[in-house]
Amino acid sequence: QHYFIQSNLRVNEMSSQGLLRAIIIGPPGSGKGTISDRIVKAFKLHHISSGDILRQHIRNKTELGLEARKFTSDGLLVPDHLVTKLMLSELHGIQDRSWLFDGFPRTVAQARDLEQNYKIDSVLNLDVPFSTIVDRISVS
Repeated sequence: QHYFIQSNLRVNEMSSQGLLRAIIIGPPGSGKGTISDRIVKAFKLHHISSGDILRQHIRNKTELGLEARKFTSDGLLVPDHLVTKLMLSELHGIQDRSWLFDGFPRTVAQARDLEQNYKIDSVLNLDVPFSTIVDRISVS
């Protein structure tokens, strides 16, 4: 089955811009990881998964990771300002590369903070029927 992907990017625009800054959004189970893998390979983008970055910082016991762990160990969401700080610190190391964000931003506050620091070229919204997501998660 194929599902509609909304995007404002045309492939021929990407090469004229030099660098591509893209975001993929969608509900859990919508296929963000699978689609991201395909896009990253096809367009040679750096894939940035907010969940992977957060887990890496917690595992490596960085200052930001230790702060985030205070929330996750209590089953709480990591606050916007901390998630944004983690993600923007990741981007500072790859200023000269094209990238695809997966899982960030998740809130309006995070989106505003990202927009203040980077021009986003494309947002891909995965619009997958709820029943399909339930089927995918149920199989797991």
